[in-house]
Amino acid sequence: MRLLLAISAGCAALATQSSASELYFQDFSTQGSGYSTSVSEFSDGGFDFFTQSDANSVNSSVNYNGADGAYFAGMDLDGEGASLPLTLTTSAFDISNATNLQFMIDLAEDGSNDGNNDWDSSDSVAFEYQVDGGGWVSIFSAVNNGDQFNSAAFVNGVQITDTFSTFTADLSGVTGSTMEIRLVWQLNSGDEDLAIDNITLSGTVAVVPLPPAAFAGLGLLAALGAHRKFKK
Repeated sequence: MRLLLAISAGCAALATQSSASELYFQDFSTQGSGYSTSVSEFSDGGFDFFTQSDANSVNSSVNYNGADGAYFAGMDLDGEGASLPLTLTTSAFDISNATNLQFMIDLAEDGSNDGNNDWDSSDSVAFEYQVDGGGWVSIFSAVNNGDQFNSAAFVNGVQITDTFSTFTADLSGVTGSTMEIRLVWQLNSGDEDLAIDNITLSGTVAVVPLPPAAFAGLGLLAALGAHRKFKK
């Protein structure tokens, strides 16, 4: 009987457990894996590129510090004839049974070409999510600081530097079955660039309760075990 009660209590606890989980992670270690782009990835070997860093070379004077392997970057996106905006979209991933969603991404911006960061007021990279195909919703945007023609890029007042740093957003009110994340790039001149890495969506995932039949089966096994014990 004690064994039966212990198993029943354990099953009840299991039914209410939850744990922090990584629902999506993209470190751009493999070109085209887990994401897609609105145009084919490209680089002219200089200052016009939109690509995973291992796939196409960029000018050696473009520096992003602190990268932990490959990353994705774009600069002067219409320099090779592409029409803006360009997009990078993740594959759809499962968020069912998940709450307290948190978004994270590592960002860097090169300012070494001429010692300046030259984003204009028209330059931006928007970060968005979509749940169950219901339309794109803003997370935040990288933008010019708004008080001069050329400036560094900022996210919510925090400057993006040439060293990768993590930017976060609380999506705890978002629920659904599947999610996609999209970046919308509007960078059309030299020195206007952004590098991204380690796109992460995490959340608290509830353990799916066992069906009643499973509890009954466990109880029967416990009873049989107890019966055999007392027969010896």
